[in-house]
Amino acid sequence: MSDQLFEDDSPQPASFGIGEVLSRLKPEFPDVTVSKIRFLEAQGLVDPGRTAAGYRRFGEDDLARLVWILRQQRENFLPLKVIGELLERAGGVTPDTDTGSDVRPFREHGARTVAGSVSITLEELANAAGVSTATVGQLEKMGLIEGHAVGSITVYDDDALLIARLAAVCLGHGLDVRHLRMHLVAAQREAGVLEQILRPRLRGDDKRTLAAVRIQLEELVEAGAQIRDVMRRRSMGRLGRLVQ
Repeated sequence: MSDQLFEDDSPQPASFGIGEVLSRLKPEFPDVTVSKIRFLEAQGLVDPGRTAAGYRRFGEDDLARLVWILRQQRENFLPLKVIGELLERAGGVTPDTDTGSDVRPFREHGARTVAGSVSITLEELANAAGVSTATVGQLEKMGLIEGHAVGSITVYDDDALLIARLAAVCLGHGLDVRHLRMHLVAAQREAGVLEQILRPRLRGDDKRTLAAVRIQLEELVEAGAQIRDVMRRRSMGRLGRLVQ
């Protein structure tokens, strides 16, 4: 009997690293970041596979789901909780964007795109994140969020909304706004080191060089995040073992 009978020559499903997923999303969502993709995963909205080394591998279904989630945030301004409910209602299958169905804008007036995929006022930001306007003011004063002047008003983008929502989680567990500054300081230090290392490797606008540096940056960020996770758990001793 021919060995060919036992060969599985069916096409294997495509899979992508987080850097490639980011590059595929960028044309439609230029302000999406690796951190945002990780956050959507942490919220249980997308569940990529993992390699033996622990690296994320996204399939076509994961990519389609990310596109749908980001469109709901941008076009209907849906909070992640509502998006999660819609996905659960769909039985884990990404809803068909073309059907329209029961997806409704989270606020009456569509968001204007300024610096990110959403553009909202301070009051709208506070309402969407579930915090007070005073807390938003504190976050901005601490440098954790930034507003952008548009005419006579200040608006906030999707990064500000993400930070405000994450801050709400931290505050709900007993942290104070001032405690959150440690994340800003750590991020700025990491950014400074990575920029010092990678900026000299950028030569003009050569696409191959830019792509190579982008991959290097993503791998460094991913590796750094995993190192910090291990160090954090180790530093917390018994408490750290609870989140392994």
